[in-house]
Amino acid sequence: MESMTGFGNSSQVVDKYKITVLVKSVNNKGLNLNFRMPREAAHLEQALYRRGKELFSRGRIDVNVSVESDSGGILPEPDITLARAYLDGADKLAKEFFLTSSPDAFRLVTLSGMMRVPDISAGDGFDDNLINAVEKAFQELLISRRNEGEGLSLMFTNNLKLIGELSLPVSLGHKQRVQLIFSERKKRISELIENPSLDETRLAQEMAILSDRIDISEESQRLDAHIQSGLKVLSENDCGRKLGFILQEMHRELNTMGSKVDNSEAVHKVIEMKDILGGLREQVANVQ
Repeated sequence: MESMTGFGNSSQVVDKYKITVLVKSVNNKGLNLNFRMPREAAHLEQALYRRGKELFSRGRIDVNVSVESDSGGILPEPDITLARAYLDGADKLAKEFFLTSSPDAFRLVTLSGMMRVPDISAGDGFDDNLINAVEKAFQELLISRRNEGEGLSLMFTNNLKLIGELSLPVSLGHKQRVQLIFSERKKRISELIENPSLDETRLAQEMAILSDRIDISEESQRLDAHIQSGLKVLSENDCGRKLGFILQEMHRELNTMGSKVDNSEAVHKVIEMKDILGGLREQVANVQ
């Protein structure tokens, strides 16, 4: 079993720049991958999206990629080629018009285009390093989701078995209760059977209807079958939708059982089972 919630991160140094990747996942009906990354890495988004689809099938996954210098930010650097062109131009003007002044270093850096933020993607291996950093964060997220999935699997296992244990005395006790009810009805029928106006066919129909109204043996059998199915699918990786359907069917059987039992202890047992099941139905929203 794999949860849809988790977290992963990684960092990679490329020359003097540091790539940091933070990945967060929450539950979602399908797979929704969202990337936030620098403009210089935008061309890698499709490849990273395809890799995400290979690893995950459900969940909203937010991928945040940042690139900064290892000193705490990407700082602008002087364009040496442009500076040389400015100085050559100034030298030509000075010779042409017999000028004596020339720009100093401070005035030079204030000229248009002189200070530029370096292209971080121009370094060797930038793309590969960024992809590797995202891959490591994806793998951490996968481990995180599976670790949480193991905890969820144990919780589902214990609670499904608990519902089965609680349902057993309800089923057995109600069976004895039904036998008692039919014994009383049989006695009453014996008294009425002497009445010549009694319609025995109608009586048989009423008894059949009564049997259907109070007997929970079929609901108990179906509930147990659903529990066994639920325990079986827990070992599957993508079991969230299947498990959600099974829990929905269990809820239906418990509702029917609750409407048929008339013993206060049995009613409380059914309520307890429905309460446990309600918690499972909330948690299944986190299962991939």
